[in-house]
Amino acid sequence: MSKILITGAAKRVGAELARACAADAHSVVLHYNQNKAAAEALAGELRETGALMELVHADLGDSASVSTMMAAASKTGPVTALINNASLFDYDDSKTVSAEKITQHMAVNLIAPTLLIKDMAERLPQGVSGCVINMLDAKLFGMNPDYYSYTLSKSALHTLTIMAAQAYAPRLRVNAIAPGILLPSGGQSEAEFQASHKRNLLGQGAEIPEVVAAMRLLLSAKSITGEVIVLDGGAHLHPAARDVAFLKD
Repeated sequence: MSKILITGAAKRVGAELARACAADAHSVVLHYNQNKAAAEALAGELRETGALMELVHADLGDSASVSTMMAAASKTGPVTALINNASLFDYDDSKTVSAEKITQHMAVNLIAPTLLIKDMAERLPQGVSGCVINMLDAKLFGMNPDYYSYTLSKSALHTLTIMAAQAYAPRLRVNAIAPGILLPSGGQSEAEFQASHKRNLLGQGAEIPEVVAAMRLLLSAKSITGEVIVLDGGAHLHPAARDVAFLKD
């Protein structure tokens, strides 16, 4: 059994990862920022199943807040797995990009994971190994210029995945999952989401259970490090000029 810290765990994909970890008898630390009520509700739901749940609050855009997070998560024992799931995902493009927007995205999507990995490694007891999973985006492997600052920050997180795998071996394994579109975003209707979800070589986009399966593989496979699992139905092999949220049939 591992103690797993999941950032952005209160809702959406993060909540499903937490449910899966709890079902696998791991102790789970749910991180939240603004969604305290949702985090508390999820923790209560999973405690009813017998799961060991903890909550930790931090603003990932504030490095001072991030610096206290691993200590808070480790009060009842060391964190042995970290899932950097939380992301800032605000739209900009080459015409609207700004230093402020880039800085905001880098703080949440790169600096926070970097510091959390460092703090986790420093707190691991001698002889104990750990695992890190960074959540990327399949668009990194089929690039388009939409979501300019977000994409820059996720590209940097991909680089961190490789560098941290090298730097912290053999004590930490560091890998990533890069899903394509999983849920409606950017104001998409359900019909628009379904159309974009199938716009790939297989005619079938990734589902959240596949992300869960990839997480379980990376948590358990002791010989994998520095790798990325891309889940997008092959869309990255035939990239479009725009983000899938903007494509119309």
